[in-house]
Amino acid sequence: MTRFLISVSFLTLPCALHAQDAGEIIVTATGFETARTDSGHAISMITSDDLIRTQAATINDVLVTIPGVSVAQRGATGAQSSVFVRGGNSSQTLVMIDGVRVNDPASPNGAFDFGALTSGNIERVEVLRGANSIIWGSQAIGGIVNIRNAAPGDELRVAARAEYGSHDTTSASANVSGRAGPVQLSAGGSLYRTDGISAIRAGTERDGYRNATANTRALVRLADGISLDLRGYYTKGRVQYDAQFAATPDTLSESRDRTWTGYAGLNADLFNGRFRNRIAYTRTTIRRIGSDPETPVLFTNYNIFRASGQIERFEYRGSHDLSPVVGLVFGVEHEKSRASTFFPANGGITPDRARTKATSGYAQLELKPAAGLTLNTGVRHDDLDSYGKRTSLGGNAAWSLNNGNTVLRASYSEGFRAPTLTEALLPFGNPALKAETAKSMDAGVEQWLLDKRIMLGLTAFRRTSRNQITYNFATFQSENVEQVKASGVEAELVLKPTERLRLSAQYALVNARDVSLDKRLERRPQHRASVALDWTSPIGLALGGTLVLAGDSFENRGNNVRMDGYALSSVRASYPITDAISLYGRVENLFDTAYETVRGYGTLGRTAFMGVRAAF
Repeated sequence: MTRFLISVSFLTLPCALHAQDAGEIIVTATGFETARTDSGHAISMITSDDLIRTQAATINDVLVTIPGVSVAQRGATGAQSSVFVRGGNSSQTLVMIDGVRVNDPASPNGAFDFGALTSGNIERVEVLRGANSIIWGSQAIGGIVNIRNAAPGDELRVAARAEYGSHDTTSASANVSGRAGPVQLSAGGSLYRTDGISAIRAGTERDGYRNATANTRALVRLADGISLDLRGYYTKGRVQYDAQFAATPDTLSESRDRTWTGYAGLNADLFNGRFRNRIAYTRTTIRRIGSDPETPVLFTNYNIFRASGQIERFEYRGSHDLSPVVGLVFGVEHEKSRASTFFPANGGITPDRARTKATSGYAQLELKPAAGLTLNTGVRHDDLDSYGKRTSLGGNAAWSLNNGNTVLRASYSEGFRAPTLTEALLPFGNPALKAETAKSMDAGVEQWLLDKRIMLGLTAFRRTSRNQITYNFATFQSENVEQVKASGVEAELVLKPTERLRLSAQYALVNARDVSLDKRLERRPQHRASVALDWTSPIGLALGGTLVLAGDSFENRGNNVRMDGYALSSVRASYPITDAISLYGRVENLFDTAYETVRGYGTLGRTAFMGVRAAF
């Protein structure tokens, strides 16, 4: 496996699923729509076309094909899932849905649980690999995952999908969008259910999953250049799981989770669009209830835990083109976070509650001193209620040469992450925790050849973190790790020899180590690679397959519990019945490989799915 992965690194010199057009528009660089050629950050994108082509049921299915990204999941679909970007902790990845932060302040480390995120009506996923703390602040040390649901448009459009497959799995989604006078509207929903498999590998009973999601967005044109932007997202899930340290592997435990997000913003583009302004209020509420009928707790209706978190943010973001060669992005933010946890089985009588607030300001200067060259430098100042004041610096550069066929990139970022409310909250938190700090840098090149039929990319990165927060299962509390270093390379290749044939491949070497112990960080394979091949016949039949490879990893900080590497293959096909309706099907884990991403937890073997998709 290791020899094969190393060979891939030489054969595939940064897009996991599709060729990253140098002229593509991104938002994670500045918070406004920006051309990729104007940012020095390494950014991968997953579009709705990618999701349709790969038939991805969950976002995890495509995140594993992005270089530098790995996923650890405690069971099958719906189970708690952590995403590590460039070896950083899952708590160091900022996650947004429709522009609203969804990192859970009541979770053990403030990380977002990707297990509940089905593909549904998701239109686009933007993954910034590396830090961008100047614009996005705390929790953006490792990376940013920005998810956008179907956006409204001018034309009436209806899209729907239904699917059935192994383990009595059914899923369906629908979305409608269009314009009525000055209002553009998009609304939809999705359902997902499966009987699943045992969450614990040694178990025999099935642990199922149910999920319902709704999304909506409205853009209201008030005047020329002025609009009202309203967004809403809701998801409700119920996942059954097995307790890791229970006396028997099979339990009837389940967790019921609900997430609400809301966004209300006013956009004002002034002076012919040279001065863009955005004022917004966002709110996220996440509630989780765990229950186990086999171990009832008096007066709690069998609840074994309750947790809720809430984030309220007031944001102003501005962008001013001072001249053709000088631009400025700036903003002010105020955030209030609340968390409440209740564990009655451990002697709790009343919930543990905590709250904090932070006020931040930032500015980033953009210079274009020569054709194709963009330089960005910025500063951010945070005033935290619990951890004082912090100032961070950062900058990046992008140089587009040969009419965009060669793009050079580099970035440097300083950042910090204050302990979450639950990390610092007794009885499970540690009030003595220090804030994490980090310095990261990367440099890379993109080369397009043969009229952009070939793209080669290579990026090298390095991040040093101090006082990184980790959970100690011996003391059942969080603690600081003095120093953690992560370094590596990310390589990508995209070939499009014809309009009907495309091949994409990626490889990442990520060496994330606890310097004090001289050990690798847990659940992060050092080597990862993927290859995807897709072909569309002249009659419209589309065939494709994906190979995902992961090297060995370790389950614990001491590196004495090893998890073997694995190779997962999938094949897929689709056929258009009419211009609007198509049938599709896929087989995942084609060779029924047994593997683990978290020690002792089950993973799906060979599965098959069929579905129908319509778009009008």
